[in-house]
Amino acid sequence: MRNDLIINPEKKKKSPLLISILTLVLGCMLLTNNNKVVVWSCYIIGAIALIIGLFNVFSKYITKKEGNVSFGIYAIVVAVLLFILAGTIEVTLRMIIGIWLILNGLSKLALAFKVKEKFVPFLVLSIILILAGMYCILVSNIFLVVVGAFLIASATIDLYNYFFN
Repeated sequence: MRNDLIINPEKKKKSPLLISILTLVLGCMLLTNNNKVVVWSCYIIGAIALIIGLFNVFSKYITKKEGNVSFGIYAIVVAVLLFILAGTIEVTLRMIIGIWLILNGLSKLALAFKVKEKFVPFLVLSIILILAGMYCILVSNIFLVVVGAFLIASATIDLYNYFFN
């Protein structure tokens, strides 16, 4: 009986080095330029939506088959909105995450006063969440910074395993 969960040492060296490097690069970009990454993601998603929309609108002439014209028009409208509102989407995303962190911190603060035996851990957690929410609203998108840090850590571990194990 063959067990696929056991890692073959010869196959372990064939792990994708390129994916680890790309993950490391994406993590560094998110850690340092998270606002630009969100804006460029909006541009890329908008370009894809525009291509899909144009293809659906003009598919009758391209492939001689009927396309879904209404879906194509919706996709073009979404693409135009993504191009125009990319900066606003970044700010809105930052505000939503920041407000969510602050509300979560306030609920942990209320819980700290209800649970007397675990007052200090809940108090520390609530203060951290409230400060993270304020930082996210005022300065930068802490959620994407944390995601970037985790991607860097994951890629570093993968690269270490690739070269030293």
